[in-house]
Amino acid sequence: MHRLLAACSLLFLLPFAARAEGAFVSEVAWAGSSASLADEWFEICAAAGTDLSGWSIEGAASSPIILPEGSAIPARGAFLVANYAADDAKSTLAAEPDLVTTAVALSNSALAIVLRDASGAVVDTAGDGGAPPAGATGDAKASMERAGRDAPWLTATAAIGFDEGAPEFGTPGICAATEAVAAPADEESATGSATALPETAVEDEVSPPTAPPVEPMSPMRLSEIYPSPLSGEEEWIELVNPSSVGEFLDGWTVEDAAGTKTRLSGLLLPWGRLVIGSPKGSLNNDGDTVVLKDALGRELDRVAYGKTAKGHAVMRVELQEAFVTTLTPTPGAPNIFTEEAAPAETPASTTRMPPAVDTIALPAQAPTAIAAAVADAAPKPAIVAAPAKPAMSPAKPKAAAKTPSPKYKGEAYAATVAVPPGVYAKTRAYVLIDGVLEELRFSKGVSAPWKTGDRIAFVAQSKTEGAVAFLLANPNSVRVTGADAADYAPIDAWPDAAGGYRFIAEVVAIRGTALEVKLGGIEGDVLALTGSSSALAPGDLVRIEGFVAPGARPRVVLPHAQALTLEKAHVDEPRAASGTTRLPVPLAAGLTGAAGAVGLAAYLRAQRIRRLALTQTAVEPVAWE
Repeated sequence: MHRLLAACSLLFLLPFAARAEGAFVSEVAWAGSSASLADEWFEICAAAGTDLSGWSIEGAASSPIILPEGSAIPARGAFLVANYAADDAKSTLAAEPDLVTTAVALSNSALAIVLRDASGAVVDTAGDGGAPPAGATGDAKASMERAGRDAPWLTATAAIGFDEGAPEFGTPGICAATEAVAAPADEESATGSATALPETAVEDEVSPPTAPPVEPMSPMRLSEIYPSPLSGEEEWIELVNPSSVGEFLDGWTVEDAAGTKTRLSGLLLPWGRLVIGSPKGSLNNDGDTVVLKDALGRELDRVAYGKTAKGHAVMRVELQEAFVTTLTPTPGAPNIFTEEAAPAETPASTTRMPPAVDTIALPAQAPTAIAAAVADAAPKPAIVAAPAKPAMSPAKPKAAAKTPSPKYKGEAYAATVAVPPGVYAKTRAYVLIDGVLEELRFSKGVSAPWKTGDRIAFVAQSKTEGAVAFLLANPNSVRVTGADAADYAPIDAWPDAAGGYRFIAEVVAIRGTALEVKLGGIEGDVLALTGSSSALAPGDLVRIEGFVAPGARPRVVLPHAQALTLEKAHVDEPRAASGTTRLPVPLAAGLTGAAGAVGLAAYLRAQRIRRLALTQTAVEPVAWE
């Protein structure tokens, strides 16, 4: 009888075990969205009704996310967990998440998600701790998705469950849509039956597009042209990839004014440069036009130049819509503008070619090309998209034409505003450049209405003042290129990358308007606003929302006065009152007299004991016979 009951109980539990066993992480949006880089989400797929109470997800936040009691797979088959609700301004989701928690923080470079059931057993994993296996960042962000636990991860090409007009790709909240996107609609599975969407999803959602979306325009640009080489040199054209995504150049072309095409192929690394040696058709010394087109024939950039003297190059003033002539050609390296004559000791016949670097080899039929990553010490170029046909006036034919000067001197940068001017000073700001927090100073006061999170492009010169390094720029060179939400990610230890963070730290010391704080056992400095630290004391806990520059001793700058607040006063040593309380004169005199009397009595008693000790003599013992 007992055996029969045990067998029946096992049969009763089998459906539930199968359901838990079939659960898997089906989609991960690690790149954020056009509304916010923190607009991240993921979903769990399983049979409808599967109980997820007490399940945990590791690797999707700084600490495991525990699903609350009552969590279950809805009828549509996917349990959606997101950083923001669908009606939040920082979200492009139209599908309402099943769980909203601001703890979601998915890694773009070290993704490793572990799904555990209520007993702690591993149910599924997503990512191996390296770069995400699929998905895309950039202007059109896409999630990574799969049709089953053993299915490969794919980059989403359908857009279902987003706000109207959102450029993201993915199917948040829909489980079976992953299978529909992964395989053609008319293709059946190995068992002969096609996978169908849940009835509720078919009724509520729009069918996925039958054709993949058009590939977004690339940010690739023409960077430098060398049309009139010295003796022993060759003509060349340089391209630059100012983005964090590599570009496959198969089918791309570079054309001259006559339409002669030089075909490209191979891979250009992120933030890399490509030098095309001896392009077909040759470049005219008296002026020509160079056009860059992608594999779809779309024009990405066009440059018209005038007569160019021998040994001179036509270079882009990066982040500006202008080309100028320079005496210092730099194939495969950041552009340098010079007007002075080259040093006399430099032989005129020296061939200007890029130094030896690691390259991506191109096929034999491609023109001579070198793909060089930008040097680590140099700022990574980021070019703001120029109009389709930037105009350039041809130089007047003179025997010795003067070299036009760029409007602003220095190097070009693209950055995100961390602290706008006016917070610390009208001529001082802080920006994030490729994950580095930099101090930006201006040659004059800035009244532009920039705000934290704005993307800007500017030209600046590197300067130092004592041990402090900063960038000096003319505020007229700054252009706002976009606006992003200023999000603060919650952390419990100092981060490894610069950015906006929210945390609670302990005050160690106060040094003027700066604080020395401790977080996770490491001490760092907070550049506070004037008066922000006046009411604090060592041992206090403070809540900070600011931008962090990581390092052995991290540094934080605050975007506004309310970014630093007292979380908890030190309890071991109560803080003294700001003023000194004085006792009434009669009471103070009485207490002083009483204390004097007690002291005098103690002194007299001590003296009496001393005199008694001096007059007493030892008694010799009597020997009794």
